[in-house]
Amino acid sequence: MTTPDPKGDDGFTLVELLISCVLLGIILTVVGSLLVSLITTPKSVTARIDTSNAAQLVLRSIDNGVRNSSDFRLTSPQGNDQLLVARTAQSGATIAWVCSAWYYSATDGSIRSTVSTTTIATAPDAATVAGWTLLDSGVTPSSGTGIFTVVGQQLLVSFNDVPAGQSSPQTMTTSVYSRAGSTGSPQCY
Repeated sequence: MTTPDPKGDDGFTLVELLISCVLLGIILTVVGSLLVSLITTPKSVTARIDTSNAAQLVLRSIDNGVRNSSDFRLTSPQGNDQLLVARTAQSGATIAWVCSAWYYSATDGSIRSTVSTTTIATAPDAATVAGWTLLDSGVTPSSGTGIFTVVGQQLLVSFNDVPAGQSSPQTMTTSVYSRAGSTGSPQCY
């Protein structure tokens, strides 16, 4: 007859179970945080890219419009809203002049644009602005109260654009000169 070994392996002690649970918890926390990071990083990068693309569209639109303009005028129709109107040359067999406008609404942080063959003397009302092309939203001035500043024939554009779900803004800045001096129709403002 054999007697059971009093020092046999009958299972784990409570201390061994607690240590293994703590180690498993640490490993799962590290793996879980890596997984969360892998899921959120592409969303964050995509949001930054989308915001950058929208902001570059705004800057390109304004740059092309003002660079090809004979003159431009900046007004602040109400509060901190800004209306930029330029008499812009359109390409073609002959030069055709149109009125190009960009409207910054400080209320909702949107920048909209339109092109017209007639005067754009006043800021658009709510019904009219709905027909303008939305270039970007969520825009705030990078300094001061407006995104446009005029210095002689130079237009400075500077704004912050915050990507969706982010807290740190991207600052976008450019400056452009018009081809001042050409006159003719239409009178844009």
